[in-house]
Amino acid sequence: MQENPFKASILALIKVSPTGLSEYDLIQRLQEYDQAFAFDDESPNLVLFRKHFLVMNALYQLQTELFNDGWYLSISPLDIRLAPVPGAGISALPTGNAVAPLREYYLSWDNFSQTSHADVETMLNRFMERYLAIDERLEALKILELPAEAPWEAVKLSYRRLAALHHPDKGGDPECFRAIRGAYEILLRCYAP
Repeated sequence: MQENPFKASILALIKVSPTGLSEYDLIQRLQEYDQAFAFDDESPNLVLFRKHFLVMNALYQLQTELFNDGWYLSISPLDIRLAPVPGAGISALPTGNAVAPLREYYLSWDNFSQTSHADVETMLNRFMERYLAIDERLEALKILELPAEAPWEAVKLSYRRLAALHHPDKGGDPECFRAIRGAYEILLRCYAP
């Protein structure tokens, strides 16, 4: 595995932050601490991706090394923190199913070197589409008078009830009926397999 040139600087910053720090704070401090980390000769989004990747790569490398020395490095965007490994029962680094794909991605230098400006823009656009879809979904659930965790069966029942209540053929408000129908169509896309 290729050695991350910022690993030592990142570890030093983590060690002086016993209450933890966010990834944003870590990047900001690293830029002040290590002048080599302040590169910006490319597009701003690609620079941000590269900085993020280098930090995550170093964190995952450090996590393995530190665990072998009795320390656990917790990696979360809002809380990066070092703590002693509890004595009983933990003999291997916890790399569960949710963590494994991220860990593999950030430990592969090919993902760093082969990601282009266009790739970063595509990733950002996909993220925004998913983010907006979540927002749209929550608004649709609100229109159907349902909580955020409502199952599909509840969506169908609420839609039928509200559509019958507000249908123009039964004296209901056409505008309200269109909003209910639109919300149902949004949720149909969200819940579809």
